Amino acid sequence: MSVICEHQVRLSSFDPLENCVKTVCPGCKSSRMYFCYDCRTPQPGVFTPSVELPCLVDIIKHPMEKNSKSSALHCKIVAPSQTRVFDYPDVHDYSQDSEEDRRATAIIFPSPSAISVEEFVKTRGSIKRIVVLDCTWFQVSVMQKTPQIQGLQHVSLQSYRTAFWRPQHKVPETGLATIEAIYYSLREYQELGLGKKYSGEFDDLLYWFFHTKHFVDGKQKEYLEKQRRKDAQEEEDN
Repeated sequence: MSVICEHQVRLSSFDPLENCVKTVCPGCKSSRMYFCYDCRTPQPGVFTPSVELPCLVDIIKHPMEKNSKSSALHCKIVAPSQTRVFDYPDVHDYSQDSEEDRRATAIIFPSPSAISVEEFVKTRGSIKRIVVLDCTWFQVSVMQKTPQIQGLQHVSLQSYRTAFWRPQHKVPETGLATIEAIYYSLREYQELGLGKKYSGEFDDLLYWFFHTKHFVDGKQKEYLEKQRRKDAQEEEDN
């Protein structure tokens, strides 16, 4: 059971972001640093990598999942032409798609009826689109009942451990951040479904994930150092 680490992926440099400051989003006029998570677009002049994915990605967001904390939106930022985002319950009605398109659409969810990526390709052919639910594990029971997604084939991933910095309460470390689930599902599709060697082509899906992790880890380090100094001072005073 593996966990992805930053040194294992080929990420673009974070150097272009060093001198970034908040600017006004041209769309919603809110103040944003790197990208606007409400408009789901990069801020003007701010570097962001772009990737080409092996298939299309649809994200269905739970209304209680804050845009500002959603890792799923990173996919829209780095692969805008291949990613659609739907805010539940305003969801694309997949039942209106052609039979061919429905057959080639996989929803990433480990239900009892789920099959592996490899089995999907063997029995149904190539995956044209994956659908992911962006919500906590406690919200997923409602999301999976969304009428518009009923009848789509569920697909389960191999077992991975999350590198996320904010584990969900009472959820095991196999509970992935949504962008991790997207990354792993696409990688499994390329390697196991298409039989193509993966050489980091879309590692930058995790660019903003690891950039945020740097920030969180830095804040945690500052807190621990401050606490260490406080404890040392208290011990000295006593």
